[in-house]
Amino acid sequence: MAIIVKINCVDEFAAEFAQWPQRRSHFSRPALRALYEYLDEASNDMGEDIELDVVGICCEWSEYKDIEAVKEDYEIEGLSDLQDSTTVVEFDGGLLVHEF
Repeated sequence: MAIIVKINCVDEFAAEFAQWPQRRSHFSRPALRALYEYLDEASNDMGEDIELDVVGICCEWSEYKDIEAVKEDYEIEGLSDLQDSTTVVEFDGGLLVHEF
């Protein structure tokens, strides 16, 4: 059994990250919005809830300003190569990359 907090909007999602001092600046506000929308859609597609794990999300996802910044961390040719390797969430202002 577990105690689950239901997150219904991006503001509540961002507030959960704000509760962790070492995680507050891990993602920009636009990235948090994109991540919330991605996870909400994934939950709907699966037909089940996703448990919010702020630390886990911070370990599994990274925010980048553009594909050139991603290339500094990974040996990839471009965006399509990255998308073939992992989940990428594009948003106005950058990319979210699921670590691989």
